[in-house]
Amino acid sequence: MKLLIDIGNTRIKWCVEKNEVLGKGNVIVHQQTDFIQQIQLAWLNLDTPNILVISCVSNQQIVEQLISLAETLWPNIKVMVAKSTAQAGGLSNAYPKANTLGVDRWLGLIALQYFYSGNSCVVDCGTAITIDMINQQGQHLGGLICPGLQLMKQSLSAGTARLSNSDQHFDVGLANSTESAIYSGALYAAAGLIEKSIADFSTCQTVVITGGDGGIIAKHLNLDCIVDTDFILKGLSLYSKQRA
Repeated sequence: MKLLIDIGNTRIKWCVEKNEVLGKGNVIVHQQTDFIQQIQLAWLNLDTPNILVISCVSNQQIVEQLISLAETLWPNIKVMVAKSTAQAGGLSNAYPKANTLGVDRWLGLIALQYFYSGNSCVVDCGTAITIDMINQQGQHLGGLICPGLQLMKQSLSAGTARLSNSDQHFDVGLANSTESAIYSGALYAAAGLIEKSIADFSTCQTVVITGGDGGIIAKHLNLDCIVDTDFILKGLSLYSKQRA
């Protein structure tokens, strides 16, 4: 059994893989002071995993904490830390310095190449929104990055005197309050970026949307897409098989 962990800028997502089948993804916000205790309580109920596969775009200290916890609970566990590479499973990295591509983006591309090979695109809607595309030859064409929904709203709050940040959800459209105007503006900005990027740079046969805000943003896209909240974990699983 494998324990797969993806550490993002805000959240930790993990699942177990048993007999080639991925279990349900679990999410914990690592900015909470007791996140390690929460994870420990959850892991105490697991069967003993053989391998820990971990990816991280956040603080390296979190990786060390989770590895330490896993080795305390299961002393014989093997640890694999995912890294971006120049090639993987018929996929080529567009970055001249392959290791500078965010590993979460690389894992999304590995999953994209495996499940939806051809002219396709993966959009990860998390703390940042990332857009990456591949062609029929399995070549990564490159990507785009912009702030995610929360960062957009936070930047308005931090950079202006009278615009506050709200976590409330509103109906999307022309708004009659500042909070709802910011909410709709951020959503339209994200949707517009995704739609224009795909229109300008690719004839995509498949668009996969993932990340914490993926479901919200997908509802406002004028294009067909697949929403898969566990897509990076699927890429992490494929990575572990390719690197075994």
